[in-house]
Amino acid sequence: MNVSMQARLPTSRWSLGAVLASAFVVALGYGIVLPVLPMMVERLAGSTDPAFKARQIGLLTAAYVSAPVVAAFLWGKWSDLIGRRPVLVIGLIGFAVTLAASALAPSLPVLYIGRILNGGFAAAVGPTALAFIADTEGEDDRRTRIFGWMSMASIAGFLVGPTLGGLVAELKLDLGVAAVPPQTIPFLLASGLAVAAALGVWSVLPGHMLPGPRVESSKPGSSMFVSGEIRLLALAAVAAAGLGAFEVGLTLRNVELTMGPAALGLMFATCSVVMFAVQGLVFSPLVKPAATTLLVAPAFLVMAVGLAAMPKLAAFREMLFAVSAVSASAGVISPLLAYWVSRISVRSQGMELGIQSAAVSLGLSVGSAAAGLLFGSHRLEGAAFLVAAAAMALAAIASLRLPQPPPLEQPA
Repeated sequence: MNVSMQARLPTSRWSLGAVLASAFVVALGYGIVLPVLPMMVERLAGSTDPAFKARQIGLLTAAYVSAPVVAAFLWGKWSDLIGRRPVLVIGLIGFAVTLAASALAPSLPVLYIGRILNGGFAAAVGPTALAFIADTEGEDDRRTRIFGWMSMASIAGFLVGPTLGGLVAELKLDLGVAAVPPQTIPFLLASGLAVAAALGVWSVLPGHMLPGPRVESSKPGSSMFVSGEIRLLALAAVAAAGLGAFEVGLTLRNVELTMGPAALGLMFATCSVVMFAVQGLVFSPLVKPAATTLLVAPAFLVMAVGLAAMPKLAAFREMLFAVSAVSASAGVISPLLAYWVSRISVRSQGMELGIQSAAVSLGLSVGSAAAGLLFGSHRLEGAAFLVAAAAMALAAIASLRLPQPPPLEQPA
């Protein structure tokens, strides 16, 4: 018999470890491709034209992050109906299969298809895992911290992914039959880790629980969106667009400066370490949940400054400072907005966090594609960073007064 989660039960250590591992693996699978993407495009398309590679890198990144625009909402709604565990397992297994298919793609169109499907299955993991935490955690401070831990797990995966991809790109492997493309091994490794994460989720997450319904608005004809919710979702999309433009822009700027994949991997590693450290502070017991809304506007402003500085920097150490500013800001904004959306919504957690994930994916897709197209246009290479910086500055103004949610109901 299915048991409702309306009487919230604290997340067990094993269950928490399983959902954190799931977030880590999905981020690993995404980040591992970034340093080697230029190599993959050149190998599959047979073109060394910088403008062509820039467009393809932007569009391939957008292909991955655009799939969740629709899929995240559907996965979230489905998890409300059948439970969190089966959706997480299906998402992780599908992620593993499509990750391996992307690694072995024989042509550029097949790589596009693989990345779209990969992103679609990845969309099942994030919102469903967050919904599971929202279902089982009724204490405000603890829920805030675990939301932060989820983001930190993703950052850890993003740290390992580009670093591993950049290092392996420098190796040449030969199994005696045919030379193995250097970018293939990390993809297959991430695929295996996704299968292991799926087994862990199936083993330790409770399978007999279904989420309880949320209290809907009692006014006939009232909007499904509560006051301030659309603004939070829009800010999440804008922040994601800035991050998408930054990731693609940094990859293409690295190619432009001929720094190599190892240097790019180190930059992404720095990005992840800074995010990790900042979130460890923001989501510690030292910072109360009610005070976190005050951090969003300054974070957007710092992100704008870091993005605006990127086109003017060429030295590796100088770029690390700008990368640190952008990554620290993004590390604060994204999990905080996800937390506040989950707190003010009247919908079920799976559906609401699916909508939030779809908004983020839309922003990532637009930012990634725009950065690739601008870098592929003559004399507009730096425009990607400047446009993103302007958007972040406007978002800082829009986030000056964020809505305050009602207190969480404490379990009896």
